[in-house]
Amino acid sequence: MPIPTGSGTEVLKRAYIDAAGESEGTILTGVTNHIMTVISIIVCENANLTDSQFDMYVDYNLGGTDLYLLRNQGVGSKGTFVWSDRFAITGTDKLHIEGSSVSGTSVFDVWCTYIDQDWS
Repeated sequence: MPIPTGSGTEVLKRAYIDAAGESEGTILTGVTNHIMTVISIIVCENANLTDSQFDMYVDYNLGGTDLYLLRNQGVGSKGTFVWSDRFAITGTDKLHIEGSSVSGTSVFDVWCTYIDQDWS
């Protein structure tokens, strides 16, 4: 992405995945000429399982290369995990979460807040 030289917009947004989704879900998908700065991600286990775990990673190379941010992160039964480290998603990046599942359905609700800077 080129360095922005003009004016743009900056908007606080949110994305979510409910536990009705598959065991792998896409939280955010990058957009050309946008910088998405993740502020926080809240992951809540809602299936009452004692050994739920998830991975969180960025696919940053259009279909192939996964960069793991978390691996085998445990969440207790009906527990909550909060990620509050900031990072950016741009262009062709996709932020994914993959976790424990029951019959192929996720056991996690995921809430993500981020700032979307639009330079298009």
